[in-house]
Amino acid sequence: MSDVELLRQQLRERGYLSHGIERWFALDPWSSRTFWQELLLVAAKAAALIALFGALPPAVVMLVRNYPLQVLETAALYLSYASVVFVWGFLFVVLAALIIKVRPALPIDTPRALLAISLGSGAILLAPFAFWWWRFDTAPSLAELLAGGTAVAIAFLFSSLVVSAALLSFSIHELHRIPTLHQRSRGTPMAVAAVVLIAMLFVPALTEREQASQAPTMVVTSPTTIRVALIAVDGLTWEIVQSRPDLIATLPHAYRVEAAAGDSAAERWASLGTGVSTPAHGVRAIEGVRFRGGSHVIQQISRADLVLLDAAPLIGLARREPLPPTVRRRDYVWEILATRGVSAAAVNWWTTADSQEGILQIAGPESVFSEARGEPLRLDLVATSRFLQLVERHQPRFATVYLPALDVILNRMPMDQSAQLTASIRALDGVVNAIALMKAHGYEIIVAGLPGERQTGAAYLGATFPVDGVATSWDLAPTLLDLFRFPASQEMAGHSRLSETPQPRIVSYGSRIDPEGSPVMNRDYYENLRSLGYIR
Repeated sequence: MSDVELLRQQLRERGYLSHGIERWFALDPWSSRTFWQELLLVAAKAAALIALFGALPPAVVMLVRNYPLQVLETAALYLSYASVVFVWGFLFVVLAALIIKVRPALPIDTPRALLAISLGSGAILLAPFAFWWWRFDTAPSLAELLAGGTAVAIAFLFSSLVVSAALLSFSIHELHRIPTLHQRSRGTPMAVAAVVLIAMLFVPALTEREQASQAPTMVVTSPTTIRVALIAVDGLTWEIVQSRPDLIATLPHAYRVEAAAGDSAAERWASLGTGVSTPAHGVRAIEGVRFRGGSHVIQQISRADLVLLDAAPLIGLARREPLPPTVRRRDYVWEILATRGVSAAAVNWWTTADSQEGILQIAGPESVFSEARGEPLRLDLVATSRFLQLVERHQPRFATVYLPALDVILNRMPMDQSAQLTASIRALDGVVNAIALMKAHGYEIIVAGLPGERQTGAAYLGATFPVDGVATSWDLAPTLLDLFRFPASQEMAGHSRLSETPQPRIVSYGSRIDPEGSPVMNRDYYENLRSLGYIR
């Protein structure tokens, strides 16, 4: 038997991929068309096997985060990721083969070389997935960690096996024999490499989960008996307030202020309510993806997901749809207060959900918008009704409500001018009524107004007590904390306008403690937001 036939027989006995790989070492490397045909064929076969298992980790993570999906949506999701993994694996194998051809002094003939190849190839092939997983807005749940970790282990082990087998066949041409290393078991070094890679993938996620579970920062304060109500009115500007003498009379201390920057209403109001900038609080306009023919909007998507956010819409496999924000990494002021002993109630603020946790009562926007049934004035009516119910039932020391009807009427829903004027007057009447009712309950009042998207005008701040020197909406959060004798944090961009001298600050009140994962918006809420012009 010739040397070539003997080598081929040994390769077959060890199960290395295909006869195409066996022929690699017998070909002229650069002048033969057959060489390139065999190279591309081998790379395609290896990439297909890598894609088969390499698409499992992102597909599993997305299924856990966006459960449930239809069968066709699941298939489209898996095939979308598999196609990208195929291209990535194909390019990697071709490049590795050409490196071996250019540098023939790099045969794979030692245990250290195999471990390096196994770890290196698996890490390189899965590195984009690690970055993709890290770019979700929320830390993974325990179920996601287990499912994703299992999928990563499978993908890593199989990718390492395929790549090392392919590279072995490429190195045979240089050695003219099967290296003795490949007559031994490779299970141990591959298992070690898998454990190392999985640990590297999980460290950021586990660290974030550990930080989220830490106890909140506590501070020592002096007692106060003040009771404050914050009424937030979207679409209310300084210019609009000047046309309402009754609003001016109700809140004698009025200020024209600069609004916090932001691309969406939720982002700007989160900045006002938390006192920190968008990179810190994390609230921003997001988009989901709906596959063609699918009924579900995939809502939880990594910000690094070029497959779903760019490639799939580009080829018409899916379309992007805007969604309301669902993630917030910093507490609102009233959450800071309630965690530290000041009773609070909040209604209809973005990125909150219905909850009753001790002295903190929250009515989230999902239930409010659903009950409003797409009617803008009913939005404020429902929110104000819930607000008064919580105040009368629990008597919180801090209470707040977000009223979006004016913004919807002026900026989101198509109306003729006369209908728009009538509706906006009714919305402002509702604001004046809410102020009067809260005054009757013994609260000091602060009304904050920000211009809506594409609306001109300056932001407005009105109060029943003087807040001299307030210049921007960033000042509201530190001022509210100061009212209850709490220090501002160094993360907050504004300053309290109740003290003439700068007050000491703490470093941070810490990250928000959230349930595992971010909430998935139900269909009714989505349709209500669409009918009101929040989703186009």
